[in-house]
Amino acid sequence: MNERRSHRLPLLLIAVVAVGIFAVPLLRREVLTFRDHSDYFIPLRFYTATHLRALRLPLWNPYSASGEPWLANPQTAVFYPPAWMVLALPFRTAYVLFLAFHVAILGAGAYALFLRAASRGAALFGAIALMLCGPVLSMLDVGDNLASFAWLPLVIWCALETRDDVAPPTSTARRLPGAGAALVLALCFLAGEPFVAAAAAVIYVAIVRRVREVAWTAATSAALSAVQLLPFLQLVHGSDRRGGFTGRDILRDSMPLLEWGRLAVPPGASEAGYDAALSQHFIPIVYIGAITAGLAIAGLVFAIRTRPRAIAGWLVLLVTSMMISAGPSLLSRLPLTILRYPARMVPFGALAVIALAVLGWERLRNRRAWLDALLIVAVAADLVTAARPLLRSGPMPRVPYDRSFGADAKIVRVGEVTAIRRGASREAWIAGYLNLLDRRFDAWTAAPVTSRSYGRFYARALQDRSVMNRIGAGYVLSSLPLGEPGIVPLVRTDGVYATKLSDALPMARVLLRDGSIVRVRALALDSSQARVIVDTPADGLLVLTQCAAPGWSVTVDGVAQRGEIVDGVFRGVRVPRGKHDVRWSLNPASLWIGLMVTIAGLFLIFLRTRPR
Repeated sequence: MNERRSHRLPLLLIAVVAVGIFAVPLLRREVLTFRDHSDYFIPLRFYTATHLRALRLPLWNPYSASGEPWLANPQTAVFYPPAWMVLALPFRTAYVLFLAFHVAILGAGAYALFLRAASRGAALFGAIALMLCGPVLSMLDVGDNLASFAWLPLVIWCALETRDDVAPPTSTARRLPGAGAALVLALCFLAGEPFVAAAAAVIYVAIVRRVREVAWTAATSAALSAVQLLPFLQLVHGSDRRGGFTGRDILRDSMPLLEWGRLAVPPGASEAGYDAALSQHFIPIVYIGAITAGLAIAGLVFAIRTRPRAIAGWLVLLVTSMMISAGPSLLSRLPLTILRYPARMVPFGALAVIALAVLGWERLRNRRAWLDALLIVAVAADLVTAARPLLRSGPMPRVPYDRSFGADAKIVRVGEVTAIRRGASREAWIAGYLNLLDRRFDAWTAAPVTSRSYGRFYARALQDRSVMNRIGAGYVLSSLPLGEPGIVPLVRTDGVYATKLSDALPMARVLLRDGSIVRVRALALDSSQARVIVDTPADGLLVLTQCAAPGWSVTVDGVAQRGEIVDGVFRGVRVPRGKHDVRWSLNPASLWIGLMVTIAGLFLIFLRTRPR
């Protein structure tokens, strides 16, 4: 009991620090605004939150990329318990506290992990240094990476406990670390970043190396996450992850080996918030602190002489992180794109360096608590100052166009990527998922996994006006004025020209045999259904420019019909002459099979941990 009480103050301090760095947005009721917060994760979380609050599963997003699976994308975190705080809190508060929670989980897990080889003071120093270092806070705007990475120290702790456990195989104490590992690995995946979860699983296997234990943990963690995992695997099957990226796309934001020296150098000033000396910007600030880097060198020197086995694993993790983050060409030759932006490995290397720093400080501290406090304050002040651009906050993002823009037809863009790279307004371009804030239809998406067939069709649409019409596009954003026939100028905002296509085809239409087009009477789309009311003078093909996907079924006047695929991507169904009520419904088998498997996984955990 006394041992447990001795950890209360360090854990309380970790929680205070985690919440404290977000004090400004929490008190002002603002959201973070750096980079991907505003145009990607805020609207993504907002769309998911509105459905969860209505107690509805957001199976589908009809507003982006002509419709895309939503729940199947792990980034939406529909089945991740910490994401459910939006049910009880205002969205802006929940968004910021979600990040604070994971910074705290990372710190608490690191504290427990470092305690295995160091005192409470040294472990607390390591936890604070990891929580506030540049590579970790750089993941705030890619919240799925942060949320998944936050569980990594606990994964390693469970692995070490399992490997070193000497209790009888049948005892509850022996079974708890394995059950804990299965649960934490499942949370790591459900948090939203499959690559980080896969890397954590590889690290677990490398540490434990007991075939039976590894097999049980792998099966149980897969079962626990099956409700998300199976829909995700189905999504990946027909996506651009299977050969849809060029080598340049995959290796973008690689970090050269020489730049790892920047871990010990404060970031150069930059208005954009990036370390100006870095060639990659996926991790905009890699600084972990000069003091921490110096202590890591000391820890390496001391451990080589006295405890070489204590640092072997950390050195392997560091070297592996450095090699992968450098972007070896092998990554671009794999049949499945398992990793984009190789610099996402930098936080793994930072964890290894900080673990070495803990060993160095443990050797130098001389059991003086005041020295621990002085070091923690100095390191925290240094790191928070360096990471200040990453903590910028402001009001919720707002699209500067009337709500009618994109309300009845899809938006396409010309020259967006170049303009944004030069500092153009993301809001004016309705970049990322900003269209979801006002439910505007967008012909493209910012999703990390997209339909390979639709991506090809969309690329053709940008080159061919007739294909653009077939996609249901009615609005264009461009960096230069467009003078083509049928283009009606609307407004110019922040250097972006917003125009309307006067000859745009409707998003839902009936094609008659003579080639004529009949507009539908009504169209309603949501996250699991599409309803179309038609009144056609002759038999025809109803085309709904929403992507076809496994799980969609269609009825005409309540009678099930066989759907068709139009243009290789869109949904269609034959309708006879007259007025009809056509409904598409989404009921993915992968979700319900996954749910049953997850329930079975929970039962396995119960059997594993109950006393015998």
